[in-house]
Amino acid sequence: MKESIVRSVIEDFAEAGRMVDGALRGWWKELGELGTDPARTRLCLVAAITVPLATTMALWLEVESVWWAAISGYMTIMASGAASIRKGLLRLAGTIGGAAVGFIVARWLPYDHFALSLFLGAATMLGVVAMQVSPHGLAWLFATITSILVLLEGLNDPLKVPYIAFYRIFEVGIGVTASAIVANLLMHWHADPPPTSPGWRHLLGPQWPAMLHGMRAAIAVIVMMQVWIWMDLPQVTEMAISIAVVMSAPVIGDGSLGTRHAVAERSLHRILGCFLGGIAALGCLALQVESFIWWLALIAGSVWVGMHIQNGRHGVGYLGTQAAFVFIVTLIQGPAPPSSIMPGIDRFVGISGGMAILLIISLMMWPNEAERKAEQTS
Repeated sequence: MKESIVRSVIEDFAEAGRMVDGALRGWWKELGELGTDPARTRLCLVAAITVPLATTMALWLEVESVWWAAISGYMTIMASGAASIRKGLLRLAGTIGGAAVGFIVARWLPYDHFALSLFLGAATMLGVVAMQVSPHGLAWLFATITSILVLLEGLNDPLKVPYIAFYRIFEVGIGVTASAIVANLLMHWHADPPPTSPGWRHLLGPQWPAMLHGMRAAIAVIVMMQVWIWMDLPQVTEMAISIAVVMSAPVIGDGSLGTRHAVAERSLHRILGCFLGGIAALGCLALQVESFIWWLALIAGSVWVGMHIQNGRHGVGYLGTQAAFVFIVTLIQGPAPPSSIMPGIDRFVGISGGMAILLIISLMMWPNEAERKAEQTS
């Protein structure tokens, strides 16, 4: 029994090492292909214009979290004007719904940690399941993320919840608007059919693996909340959102080993992307740029590279997304070039905590190879 456990742990570490090696190899291959694909280069140009535009608009409108507007613009860029608008509307609709839910439940949940944990688990499960089965899964996921964000950011002072909810919607609206303007000026307009999805039926039948996937995510969030309460950990919002985002990885096959690998890989890419983006941001901070124009130029260059990797062909797209995220969070701290890398470090700490809890839950609840073989032969 002990030998089997030790062997499983060794195999898991070996697999993690192979995933890290593959991710870094893919990263360097993508960097070597910069500028070689005209279609990808145009997409990178859209990102490099959208994010500085969203940043400038957010600064002019004096919103609270300028980086949230910048990230919203970055994340709604697609290969056509129509697709960008559709994704932006889904993100905005989910944000509005999630902000409304967070505003309503914040009247009593901050004062009851047990009920708060149950709500976070249920919301996470709904968002993760919806990403697997709904044609509007992105809206459901962002409803989950926004409700969690509004609720947890208002824990210390529930009276600020209306203010937080309003500015989350406002910031996302700025980013979506910037993306729609730039994408429709520089990209072709062709409306692709919406992605097909199995729908909400048969959740207790053929779609049962999606339900199990959501249950694992819910358990991970509830455990995370209990650990946070017991140990008074920082960055609880980032931990919860990381679990929801990583668990939105598509369910593969029967929802067991394939999904386990997908979640593990997504978790690793999220952490590794944070590390690489943080290193790049630290290098830019070391330049001590004080010019507003050069600051925007650094941001534009970083999202150009992130978008290139995100849309690459070497299987490390999420690595590029996360690297661009952490670069934006670190470089956009206020109305001027930043002087500290602490926002990026705080984000990395929160992500690492969420991923550690998710890893433990995954190891406990997903079947190992021996169990799968036994199940197949029975």
